[in-house]
Amino acid sequence: MRLQGLAVAIAGTFVWLSASLSLAAPGVFSKDEQRLRKAVSDVEMCFHFAGEFSGDGSARDKEIARTQREVCKKDGQRLVRQAYEKNPSDQRLYPAVLMLDSLTSESPLPAAQKARLCAAAKTELVCP
Repeated sequence: MRLQGLAVAIAGTFVWLSASLSLAAPGVFSKDEQRLRKAVSDVEMCFHFAGEFSGDGSARDKEIARTQREVCKKDGQRLVRQAYEKNPSDQRLYPAVLMLDSLTSESPLPAAQKARLCAAAKTELVCP
């Protein structure tokens, strides 16, 4: 009986990990695109930490706020937006663009555009 419970727990962890990796696993970026790859990764981390913030002023919140200041850089966010504007068919950028849309109020995506990105990105964390 204990082995069955362990197997169920391992299977559940695997499903959760697979779903998480499908969102966060960016497409392959070339050697020339490493700055963009880092910007995409930073947006994903910024989104992750935003979900960790509880707003209660705790020591954990202060640690998260400090980490967000280090990771959530406007230059990287601007780079992701500019790359998407230059090439709106680059699906590697869709999850990061959707995360940015949920994190900021500046230039929100039109509903039709967001629906198109959500359909292609297939991510539940930022799409209804």
